[in-house]
Amino acid sequence: MTAPDTVDLDDSATWPADLFDLITELALSVPEGLDTASDLHNEASELAEYDDQVREMLAGRLLRTYHATRLLDHEIENVRAVGLRALTEESLTERLDRAIQAGSIAMPYLTALRESTALVHEPAQVANRRFGEVSVVSSRQPLAKPWPVRFLSNWGGEVRQFGPVWTGAGFESIRRLGHPSLIVSGIDVSTPAAAGTGRELIFDFLGTRLGLNGNGVTIHYAADVPGRQILDICHPGHPEYDRHAHFPKS
Repeated sequence: MTAPDTVDLDDSATWPADLFDLITELALSVPEGLDTASDLHNEASELAEYDDQVREMLAGRLLRTYHATRLLDHEIENVRAVGLRALTEESLTERLDRAIQAGSIAMPYLTALRESTALVHEPAQVANRRFGEVSVVSSRQPLAKPWPVRFLSNWGGEVRQFGPVWTGAGFESIRRLGHPSLIVSGIDVSTPAAAGTGRELIFDFLGTRLGLNGNGVTIHYAADVPGRQILDICHPGHPEYDRHAHFPKS
């Protein structure tokens, strides 16, 4: 089977021709003087009606996305083979147990780590919103902000980075487990699983075409991303990783 085409939001040369033509046509109606894709969303909100059409044009193709995290060696192998799994309470426990089995974490830390998650330190309605999805961003531009450093510098993922474990000096070795990893994956944004976005995708394609800043949104992907859709896993020394000078080197 031929691999699906990969569409890079940051590179209009990778867009399908019908999408490029639509975005080029719509760009002619955008007000002048806008700086960011958010401005575009606010000042030309009527263009949101084209979002379904954009997604249909991308059907069967994979939109290039990015996920910042920190991975142990066996976790890197698992992501390549299995992919990114939507977060569940069971996967949290499994990840911790496998790290202990691999000898990466000593048993005395187990109780403290299990009590460090968002399940314990956040209201249930807030914590539960973190489950059932994989969070990715649709452009390199958001990676230029400070937030990826937190995920690249701390093992365990967002849901685990709560409580005293992540501030106490005694747990520095736990926080620094594994390798900073930028996971590049492809997702089909025409599917219902990709419906959850910060704003309609149309505005970020228009922002790229118009040379605006602030392109790219978080996609709350409500499904697993299979291993065949993992395009790359980048660590320090990889050009895709090193293009972001503020990313940790180890």
